[in-house]
Amino acid sequence: MRKVRNMMELLERVESSYIPAFKTMLMDVEAALTEAQDVRLHLMPLKCRLEDIERVEFSEVKPFLLPLLHVVCLIWVTSKHYNMPVRIVVLLQEICNLLIEQALVYLSPEDLLKGDMEESLGKVRMVLGILNTFKEAFEERREKLHTYYEPGQEVREWDFNSTMVFVRLDTFLKRLEMVEDLLATALDLMKLEKIEFSGIKGKTLGQQVLDMYEEFQEAYKLFSERTYDCLDLTNMVGGTSLWEHQEHVHVSKAAVSCCLLPSSFLLSL
Repeated sequence: MRKVRNMMELLERVESSYIPAFKTMLMDVEAALTEAQDVRLHLMPLKCRLEDIERVEFSEVKPFLLPLLHVVCLIWVTSKHYNMPVRIVVLLQEICNLLIEQALVYLSPEDLLKGDMEESLGKVRMVLGILNTFKEAFEERREKLHTYYEPGQEVREWDFNSTMVFVRLDTFLKRLEMVEDLLATALDLMKLEKIEFSGIKGKTLGQQVLDMYEEFQEAYKLFSERTYDCLDLTNMVGGTSLWEHQEHVHVSKAAVSCCLLPSSFLLSL
């Protein structure tokens, strides 16, 4: 900045016509520098919190969520240049993106439908719980934002719509819920192999259920062996295929229940 001021003094001595433009540029640069310093000062504590999330397995992330949002609240209240809705919304969106990326690493989507169903279902439910906890923590901090201000200080609430923050996270959650439903229903249908029937129609019913079980097994195998990522939000084919297979599984489940009704035995799936 010293060199810039020397140049300014030189222009003034020679009464240059560039002085007004140079002064304007100088003020813009000084304002930008002040803003950059303020932003860096207030975002540094956030960097540490984000690194905490990145260094642990996703299943251990939950205790770090509230402290992370606590820092975001402090940034909003104390920063002179980052307390604008457009900036805080983008910041929260990027935090959501980080959580999604960490969740994907934990879930290993390429193996999610190929591995042990119970283990995969447990992981999916773990991720759903953590991400929904983050949304709940956000709403809690939003409601208590006034507590971060000193008495007499003007309170500026987060009056933006939360859907702006969670637009991508909500889409990811919906995809996860589809996978959860698929795995849970598939696990129920896997129990068909162990069902035995007695009575006059026992053999017939048993064969019908066995045929449905084998049909389901084949359909699930074909679906799970497909190469695309079932959690890739940019892959619309994957989402559609997931929904179609989910519907197929529910039809199989309904067919089994109907098959068992004549025997006065309703399968509780």
